Amino acid sequence: MTPTKHAIKFLLNEVLYGTAEGAEGTCFVQGDEALFAALQDLNAEEASRIPEPGMSSFAAHVIHTNYYLYLSLQGMEGNELEGDWPGSWAKQTVTAEEWREQQALLKSQVEKFCGLLDSMDFEEKWNVVEGIANVGHAAYHLGAIRQLYLLVKSKA
Repeated sequence: MTPTKHAIKFLLNEVLYGTAEGAEGTCFVQGDEALFAALQDLNAEEASRIPEPGMSSFAAHVIHTNYYLYLSLQGMEGNELEGDWPGSWAKQTVTAEEWREQQALLKSQVEKFCGLLDSMDFEEKWNVVEGIANVGHAAYHLGAIRQLYLLVKSKA
């Protein structure tokens, strides 16, 4: 595995799952602050709550992140991209079943993304950009979700 592929997978896994066991430090998170840990602690009602006017719910952040990954996967597989960026934010509330499904979808898409990274030619500039963009996008939403988490839990 090239150093670039390794770095992208390492950082994406840290954002989503937390600091790797035995790691000497961290780039994004401390302990259980990773994305999946934060989401796991929320029920569908909390995930659907909009803490303040103008904010989006946890559910909307996860749905949007799933959408971004879906588009990335489509592009990585050589498919034409037709997107609806504003539409990826439209759904703000979820049922308990939808919440479980969205979290499972996020995990499966991340696994597929990491699998596709292994087969990508990292001498191609846009493959590197795609990998780095996904790390940045996931880290951005981790930060937003961590702030929402603190806000929602403080109002509970």
